[in-house]
Amino acid sequence: MEGSLFVVYEFMENDNLSHYLRGSERDPIPWPTRAQIALDSALGLEYIHEHTVPVYVHRDIKSANILLDKSFHAKVGDFGLTKLSEYGNFSSQSRLVGTFGYIPPECRGGDVSPKVDVYAFGVVLYELISAKKAVIKSGEDATETMTLVALFKQVLSQPDSQEDLHKLVDPKLGDNYPMDEVFKIAHLAKACTKKNPQHRPSMRSVAVDLTTLSSSTGDWDIRSFYGNKAGLNLMSGGLLLLRSHLYWVGSSLILP
Repeated sequence: MEGSLFVVYEFMENDNLSHYLRGSERDPIPWPTRAQIALDSALGLEYIHEHTVPVYVHRDIKSANILLDKSFHAKVGDFGLTKLSEYGNFSSQSRLVGTFGYIPPECRGGDVSPKVDVYAFGVVLYELISAKKAVIKSGEDATETMTLVALFKQVLSQPDSQEDLHKLVDPKLGDNYPMDEVFKIAHLAKACTKKNPQHRPSMRSVAVDLTTLSSSTGDWDIRSFYGNKAGLNLMSGGLLLLRSHLYWVGSSLILP
């Protein structure tokens, strides 16, 4: 053991978002906590897209890769598929990787950019609203499926979309959620999952939108997790790097 190097990771007591949302033995995650999870995850992704040189693209963002600590603060994990992109060159050709239901259309042609993560994050937002999987059954035939993106697109295109959206909200929440906030986050998810990657917002824009929404409601714990500083520290707390060549140590990102 002498001379060996070890990386010790924080124990994420509440497993991952996918298991917690859909685990039958789990208590439902309250809406303010879901909104906080969205913000935490957005800040983690915003960091690797905007504050590292070179830029990183995760390429496998999904609810199973969003880890929850004992206080339900979220951290982005599992960087096994991370694509190291050259700084300033945000698009590159690559083989298709990721998880079905979270993969945007452009990946079929091998295009990889930070907007791949934005699309997948939009799917996660839909999951936080509905607790449904990224791919669901679309009929009585078990072989017929549709993506959560397609389902929400149908609902949000209806004339009375807010009423139809209400039917998609996780029933475990009962009536304990602000419908106007759910509506805004659903439309943010819709923007994130647009077919054309150039029409999707950046993760910085998404993080700003979620921070603004949290400030207007006052229900989200945006200070305690970021050191209660005057301004949000976008470079701490939101990121846990696993199976990669990056180590998260205190407030420093160390490249071996």
